[in-house]
Amino acid sequence: MTSLLAVDHLSKHFPFRRGLFRGAGVVRAVDDVSFTLGRGETLAIVGESGCGKSTVARLILRLIAPTAGTIRLDGADITKASGASLFAARRNMQMVFQDPFASLNPRLTAREIIAEPLINYGAAAGEALEATVDTLFEQVGLARYQADRYPHEFSGGQRQRIGIARALALDPALVVADEPVAALDVSIQAQILNLMQDLQRARDLAYLFISHDLSVVEHVSRTVAVMYLGAIVEIAPREAFFRAPLHPYSRALIDSVPITHPRQRGSRRLLAGEIPSASALPSGCRFRTRCPLASAVCAEVPPPLQEKRPGHKVACHMVASDIPPAATGGTGKMSVQGREA
Repeated sequence: MTSLLAVDHLSKHFPFRRGLFRGAGVVRAVDDVSFTLGRGETLAIVGESGCGKSTVARLILRLIAPTAGTIRLDGADITKASGASLFAARRNMQMVFQDPFASLNPRLTAREIIAEPLINYGAAAGEALEATVDTLFEQVGLARYQADRYPHEFSGGQRQRIGIARALALDPALVVADEPVAALDVSIQAQILNLMQDLQRARDLAYLFISHDLSVVEHVSRTVAVMYLGAIVEIAPREAFFRAPLHPYSRALIDSVPITHPRQRGSRRLLAGEIPSASALPSGCRFRTRCPLASAVCAEVPPPLQEKRPGHKVACHMVASDIPPAATGGTGKMSVQGREA
């Protein structure tokens, strides 16, 4: 079965000048990233701030051009698409932004904001346009009478619902959600996440979900990809990732989640040191400067991303080549606003 989205060896390097007499360099924001995403599935990309998550999202939407690699959407190569071909491809992929206020035009009403993509693509007009906007309003949990209000007249959660309705107006197959609940009150986050999951089931949507919040990721994802300094260091099914992560960085990310039970605090493994610069990556493994398991080989040979368990890939020399299956049992699931993930 062909994947809806296939990303192969995707890279984005930003050149810069070090100074008048020091020459030029490059920031390796995204470095040789590969993954696939099927219809109706959710792939979550996680990692610390600055690891390249949002850059991957912008590359896939072709908001910026890649330095290398290929992007295929529904079998079509859109890596170098431009003009009419890129315009047509973007109908099938839309984005939900992190800030629900900054992403909405304050001079347009909610009705005009949702209608804009339909008008741009000639998808509806007249009464059909009005009916489509009203239907979208109801599908995201807003009342029709609110459609003629401006963004500042809505709460943060309501504004994000408008952003979701706008993203769904053209009935895309892929929605890229870049930290869609990070700017919302905790009490509202679960409502938006549950809405997105309901819409996913109803429309068979694929989500590329960008987040740093692991409780949110466990709630929504099917597959989890961990990025560090522009590269994917682990990618695994959700259950396997949260039950038995293989990469030391993944374990540190999970251990960084706040724990309320005092008896569990002693087992946490927190990272020391600073993240190296993406313009001066360490030799060998890019994580070795902070890794508690690093050895001589880690400084010499970059670890390839290899499958260690079925569907579970990791880039680490210290992970054995034949890992036994993860033990069965509880996953210790985190919760989103009191609801089990």
